Order: sequence, then structure tokens, then C-alpha cells
Amino acid sequence: MALANKYRPTKFSEVIGQEAAVVALKNIIKNQNFHNGYIFAGTRGVGKTTLGRLFAKALNCSNYDIESGSTCNVCANCEAIQTNSFLDLVEIDAASRTGVDDMRELLESVQYRPSQGNYKVYLIDEVHMLSIQSFNALLKTLEEPPAHVVFILATTESNKIPKTIISRCLQFNLKLVPDGQIAENLQKVFDNEGVKYDDKSLDLLVELAKGSVRDSLTLADQAMSHCDNNLNESEISKLHGVLDLSSTAKLFEAIFSNNVNEVTVELERYQSLDVNYEILFDRALKFLHAEIIRNLKDKEGDAQDMHLYYQFFTNGLIDGKQTGNIRDSFDIAVLRCLSFSENQITVKKKQTEPAIKTAEITEEKIQPTPAPEIKTEAQPQEKEEKKITTNNWLNIFDEIDLSGPARAFFSNLQLDKVEDNKLFFSGSDMFTSRITRENIDDLIVSLNKVGYKNYEVVIEATEAAVKTPSTAWEKKRKEEIIAFKKEILESDLLVNLKHNFGEEITQDKFQVIDHEE
Repeated sequence: MALANKYRPTKFSEVIGQEAAVVALKNIIKNQNFHNGYIFAGTRGVGKTTLGRLFAKALNCSNYDIESGSTCNVCANCEAIQTNSFLDLVEIDAASRTGVDDMRELLESVQYRPSQGNYKVYLIDEVHMLSIQSFNALLKTLEEPPAHVVFILATTESNKIPKTIISRCLQFNLKLVPDGQIAENLQKVFDNEGVKYDDKSLDLLVELAKGSVRDSLTLADQAMSHCDNNLNESEISKLHGVLDLSSTAKLFEAIFSNNVNEVTVELERYQSLDVNYEILFDRALKFLHAEIIRNLKDKEGDAQDMHLYYQFFTNGLIDGKQTGNIRDSFDIAVLRCLSFSENQITVKKKQTEPAIKTAEITEEKIQPTPAPEIKTEAQPQEKEEKKITTNNWLNIFDEIDLSGPARAFFSNLQLDKVEDNKLFFSGSDMFTSRITRENIDDLIVSLNKVGYKNYEVVIEATEAAVKTPSTAWEKKRKEEIIAFKKEILESDLLVNLKHNFGEEITQDKFQVIDHEE
């Protein structure tokens, strides 16, 4: 018999890791406060179906001890439930009976009273696999079930159950069983089975189980067969394609010390052993998580590197699952950590260089300069102020970085004169009336940036402005279009058309569209 079946709990006290759910179920029976239905949700192997059967056994046990919450396991009902022959415990596999007709057939028997026990219990496993029509058929009965009927729904994906069903049930979210409790349970099993084991082999089985009691027993069964009831870590590692637990620490020691050769040797060793890279990812993330917590408690410097490494491996695991090439994703995550370590070392080295360079520069500055006269002669030229005139204004306007509404307004104004560092602009009232103080300040700042300083702006409204940047651009653009048309007419293509086919194309036969207008 498989260990998972042989050591399935027969009473509430034997259930491990789900104390909260067990206490709640005992109190429900003690107070006789039964609900319409119960949902046991959790990952595989944490006790969903087992708790459902134990609850059904407690409801129908002839000698149930209310105070201790224990079944007798000797009455006819307990023995029948234990051997899966109890008529009033109906177990349905929703994965194979998803149709609405199956559900209707099931619900037809709900009205009949139990034939052996006190309650008729319907245990629907993997209930999230039911179709929407099946859930709708179940909904009314679940809302007002007969007093002798109890519905127990087990699922690994409670998010797929309709909200209307969940709202009518009490939901128990079963947690992953802690590693310590799984290890203790495996020790009892091995002792009962007369199996030899060591701490490392036990720790490896617990790690592979990932919080699932059933998985731990299945893995133990497999290891017992492979090792002939004499478990050791090396044989179990070979069986499951994993490395010893110290290999992760060894890899990260090489990364932290920036030992490229050792890291590449480790990666090649992983590849040659054909290891399980999902387990390597899990170990790396657990190691980094532990290091981050340790650094925080011990206050050992900055843990930013650890956080970044953790992100590298998290992203690598996601990429590996999406692409299906998890080995390469692991290697890339390791190499990213290594390249980051190299960059950190390079930065630290560069941080020491400025001090040396500063000293060298200081020594150079102490020495007298050979030709100070050149600098004094160049200074007046640099400080010579630039002047704005009506003749150079259009070129200056193209030079400045004025943008937004200010550029739109001043491009339609004409510079009439410049007197005493005052710029006198004129233009249509449509533009002058909309110019704000902010627009004027933008123009002054733009002029200062290119060396035209200490200017003020005066704006007057006139009927029309002729010599504006806008009209200058328009004139220049028309000249460019005329030149472009001439270039087209003189092109080899049109000359060949006229020469070979007698087809003459003139300006009135084509149009140039200006996208900048």
C-alpha cells in the first residue's frame, strides 16, 4: 500500500498543519451549528479531501466524543467510511463529471434521507472544474439544502468558483504545511517502516515536498524503493536531479567574490548533472531572502545588491517558464549578478582615481602660467555685448530657442526700431492683445541665453505688420517650392518621358503639397 494511503489521518488529531480548520470543524459539530456548505481550498496534498472525510465521519460517528472532538473509529459508520463503503458519503470527481446532467442526477437523490448515518454528505472534489450550468443547477439546492444534507466542496483554485456559490458556503483556506511538521511526520513514518535515514536526506525530501504532506509521502515511497530502505542524500539527489544543499551557498560565494572561473565551472557542473533548474531557482531565491533578512538584522552594510540579485532570479524564473528554456534563464540570471558585481568593483576603483587626479591638477595650478597676456587680451572680446537691430532681427529670431505661444505671437510682430535697449514691436491687434507678461519674459530669457542682454520690450498695435519672421518664412518657403518644381521639371525622368514618349509635363499638371503649412 502506498504510504500516502497507509498514513492518511483517521481522526482530527492526526491532521498536521491545519489546526485552525480542525478547531473550527470541531466547534461546528459541538454547537450543532451547521452551514449550507463548506469549501476546503488549498494546494495539492494539504488535506482537503481528508478533512472532508473526517468531517463526514464525525457527523455520522455513533460514539463521537464532543468534548475531545474524536471519532471512535470502531462503529459501523466509522469503519464503512474508512473503507469507502459508506452509502451516505457520496464522493464526486468534478473533473470527470462536469456536465449539468450529472449534477441534476446527483441532486435528485438529495431529497432522500440518509440510509445509514445521521447526515448525507456530498463531497465534490475539484469543484472548480464544474461547468457554469452545473453551478447554476447546484445553486438553489445549496441555498436551502435539506437539514440532513451537507455539501463539502474541495478545490485547488477557489478563484474559479462563482461568487454566488462562495457566498453560500463557509470557506477554509488550507495553508502549506510547515517544513518542520513535514519532517516530524516523515520521521514517524520511517521509524514505523524501519527505514534508515540521515538528516540531510530528510531535509532534501522536505524541500522537494514544498509544503505538501502527500507529496512528501510519495517522495519518501520513491526514495525507499530507490535506496532499498537506506536513504542517503546523494542517491536521492541523483534520483530527482538536484544538488546537495550546500551547492547554492557555494555558487553565491563565487558571485559575491566575483570569481568568474568558479561560477562558470559551477554552471557547467549543473549542466553535466542535468539538474532540476526549477529547484535551483527556488533555492537561490530562498538563499537571497535569508541573506536579506540576516543583513537587516545584523545591520551589515547595504543590502541593495541582494535585492537586485533577487530581482534577477525572479525575472529569470518567469522568463524560463514563458520560454520553456529554464536552464538558460538560470545561467543568464547568474551572469547578470556576476556582471553587476564587476561593475560595482569598477565603480569603486574609479572612485579612488579623482583624488589622485585632483592632486595632479593642483600641482599643475601651482606652477606659473607662461603667457597670462593672452588671457587678458581675450577677455574683452568675450565680454563684448551683442546688439539687436532691425536688420539682423529675423536671423536672431531663428537663433533663439523661443517656443510655445510666445514664439507664435512674436513671429507675427515686426521690429520697428531699437532705442536705449528697448525693442519696439508692432503688429495686428489679434496678436498684440493676447501677449502676456509671461510671453515677454520668455522672449527676454531666450535673448539672454544667446548673449543679447538687458533689453526691454515695448509692443504697439497697428493695422498690419509686413517685415515679420512669419512673412519671411513664408517668402522663403515659396522660393524653395519654386526651386523644387524647377528641379522636378528638369529631372531625368521627365526629360526621358518627353524624349521617348512625347509626353510633356508642365507646372500646371502637378501640385507640390507643403506639409509644413
